[in-house]
Amino acid sequence: MIRTAEFYGLKKVYIFDQNNLLLPPNQSKKARAEMAHMARVWTAGAIEHIEIEKVENIDFFLQKHEGRTIATLVEPSATHLNEFVFQDNDLILFGNERDGIPPELFPQIQHSVYLPNTGHTPCLNVAVTFGIVLHHALTCIR
Repeated sequence: MIRTAEFYGLKKVYIFDQNNLLLPPNQSKKARAEMAHMARVWTAGAIEHIEIEKVENIDFFLQKHEGRTIATLVEPSATHLNEFVFQDNDLILFGNERDGIPPELFPQIQHSVYLPNTGHTPCLNVAVTFGIVLHHALTCIR
């Protein structure tokens, strides 16, 4: 997702890491260096050109955002992605693959979009969804 964001010219991404998966290993300096190296490899160097800001308090972060909050949801009440027009200051939320966006955040979401499927699989992985939604959003804005 970081590689895709940087590919499309984003300068910053926000990550709410409620499970602390982004914490570097604290066992040794070598382990931290290896993790930094792998991050560069996994993102094809994109991590060197984009700011990643970790969100500590998701409720506060969403409340202070001045634009609309758009969620990607797999549910019938969401708007078909092709029918939604994104604006420059929209904040697009992507949930994790297992649980999606936590329901306690729903009151802070103004709009939701979905990607329709024509096959049998009900959803895509979050990285693929991110790329498709980001492409559509930037097409609307530019």
